[in-house]
Amino acid sequence: MRRHMVDRMDCASARLTPRMNERRHPRHVDREQTAALARVVCVANGKGGVSKTSVAANVAGLAAAGGFRALLVDLDPQGDLSDDLGYYDNPADDQGQQLAEALITGATLTANLVGVRDRLDVISGGAWLGDATEQLAHYLKGGRPAGAILGAVLAPLAARYDLVVIDTPPIDATLQTIALAAARWLLIPTRADASSIRGIRRIAERLQSTSHQIDLLGVVLTGVPTSARRIRADAAADIQAILGGVAPLLDATIRASDAVARTTRDRGLLVHELAEQVEGAQPYWQALREGHSPVRLPSSAPALADDYVRLTEEILKRITELETTTTTGVA
Repeated sequence: MRRHMVDRMDCASARLTPRMNERRHPRHVDREQTAALARVVCVANGKGGVSKTSVAANVAGLAAAGGFRALLVDLDPQGDLSDDLGYYDNPADDQGQQLAEALITGATLTANLVGVRDRLDVISGGAWLGDATEQLAHYLKGGRPAGAILGAVLAPLAARYDLVVIDTPPIDATLQTIALAAARWLLIPTRADASSIRGIRRIAERLQSTSHQIDLLGVVLTGVPTSARRIRADAAADIQAILGGVAPLLDATIRASDAVARTTRDRGLLVHELAEQVEGAQPYWQALREGHSPVRLPSSAPALADDYVRLTEEILKRITELETTTTTGVA
């Protein structure tokens, strides 16, 4: 990672206070489980194509690079995190089998992909989760609390990490519901278009079914040039109208770069990792002089990597502020 990124993430790590053993969650009856899940962030939107998986992967990856013990939980039957992190050929990627069985039977949950990056482990998702959805929906309709499904099996494992990030499917209401019930924090990525912003409304409605306290970290605007101030202002107004001012539009935005998105997934790299390669790439003129083809990498990768660094810093800082507010009782 570029040195200035490491330095900035180390500073962000220092600001995030150590895990606390107690929280005020008046609507939750299992205080031990609540404490274990205190650093679980659910990344969700009711619409696909909003860079949700990329946000989850890059934030967790940067947090790990900055010194956190981080866990990624892929709750999406598509299992796209395997492309972002490059473990699609790893035989330990079980396509969500272990996670699906734990959700249905309550079996012990472990990180089946350990050390995907330094300090970053993964519970992989995939097609097995799609097969389990019908049974999980039956549990919810039968009166089983949503928090007793994913939250119950994730809590013992989550207690070992400083940050847990859950990537959710955009459409599946059942999987979204159990993810929200297992999380302490919600992060909503969205594009500026009306359809993506309507997806926020669907997630907000699902929040009403949770039986524990979950706070909105905020909404992050993706796929919009940072110079597009009018687009950002219009999106902010629409988002505030939907959420009633209960969560901010985060200052950090994630710019659009189809070339970087394609290259990172083709190579199984996070954006900051690709940025390192761009900055260390051999100059075109030198490659041509030596008689071989230059490596062609998207030049926008460093700028996009900076966007993700700023977003990760802002998320960590906001968690710190909200944790402080919760424990002190300040409104």
